[in-house]
Amino acid sequence: MNRGITQDELAARLQLSGLDHLDRVAVAKIESQIRSVYDFEVIVLANALKVTVAELMAVGPKEMEKALPDLVRGKRG
Repeated sequence: MNRGITQDELAARLQLSGLDHLDRVAVAKIESQIRSVYDFEVIVLANALKVTVAELMAVGPKEMEKALPDLVRGKRG
C-alpha cells in the first residue's frame, strides 16, 4: 500500500499517536515482514495512513490462497 509518505513521516505519525517505540527502523521491518504488529498497532497504523483496518489488511482470496502454503511453512511473503 503506497500512501505517498516516507517511513520517517509514518514513524512520526505513529509516535505522535502514542506508539513511541515505532521508529523508522521498526516501520521498515514491518514493511519487510521482519517484524509483526500487535492488534492495537494495526489500529494506530490504519489511522496514521488514513485508511480503515479492513483496507490495511485487505488481501484478495487468490493472493491469500497463493501465499498460504508459504505462510504455513513459516516463510515470508
